[in-house]
Amino acid sequence: MEADRDELISEWSKAFKKGTDYDLWGQPVEAVDSYRRLSEAINSQTCEEDTNFSDEQKRILGKIVTCLDLRIGHLKKPGNHQGISLDDLNKIGQTFDKLLTMKCKDFPIDVSAAQIWAHTMNSIAMVHNQTESYDAGSQEEEQHRIKAKGSLLPKPLPIGGKQVLTVFISKLGLKDASQYLDPYITVSVKNKQGIDLTAQQDTPISGRKEDQYVIFNVPVHIQKPIDILPPDYAVYFEFKHYKPGKKTLSTKCWSFMERDEIKDGEAVIELYKKPADFRRKSLNLLTVKPLYLHLKLSISM
Repeated sequence: MEADRDELISEWSKAFKKGTDYDLWGQPVEAVDSYRRLSEAINSQTCEEDTNFSDEQKRILGKIVTCLDLRIGHLKKPGNHQGISLDDLNKIGQTFDKLLTMKCKDFPIDVSAAQIWAHTMNSIAMVHNQTESYDAGSQEEEQHRIKAKGSLLPKPLPIGGKQVLTVFISKLGLKDASQYLDPYITVSVKNKQGIDLTAQQDTPISGRKEDQYVIFNVPVHIQKPIDILPPDYAVYFEFKHYKPGKKTLSTKCWSFMERDEIKDGEAVIELYKKPADFRRKSLNLLTVKPLYLHLKLSISM
């Protein structure tokens, strides 16, 4: 575990240097992309259940993420002076080397409540300006548009010698596939106690149906190397859709793959009736018909 943790910190430090170099060279698009990927990579390691880092170290990592996000906001809107300068950001470069021994109170930047509040208020003001002329129906359309994009994350930063899993979701078979409104799949990784091990991700809403299939054709990048996940992990897939009559989201069915099933190539897995049982004790097939979730798995370093 210590070796895995040291490799993570080393990769983060390299990624941070790459981002600040882009920033220094006046390449904001590349800098924003580097900072965003690093922020997401660190965030995935700071959940309550993660055991790679202590609570104190997670608080320090949380401050680093806040600084990265503030810098991203500044680069995206140069006229906005509420943010973090590159000089300030560079002060946290050594934090990665000292992460395992330093105290949160010694963090080199004062990530003040006022600064975070100003950043939040800027975001709220921007959303308000965009939506103040909308009626209630327009706001619902905007929320739907955001949901339609999904919440898929980019491929995580590489960690030397560790295997990264990408799951390409091809299609899901249902006898009444054409009847589902705004269908999408939530992908998560959990242990046998049902605790999340990585960030959950939603596919974009599918607008394509063929015969008895809902077509997705999207890659989902699992946010932690599978080598460092516990032996009892599984990847879960929940098929969800919108019910206009009840104005709510509903889970129709779910599926999962355990560790010993994770291998390169195509996979066709069974669908189970809701509710999803993340402890994998109560499994009831959705149908006896040959309708499945079709995937293609790719494992890379």
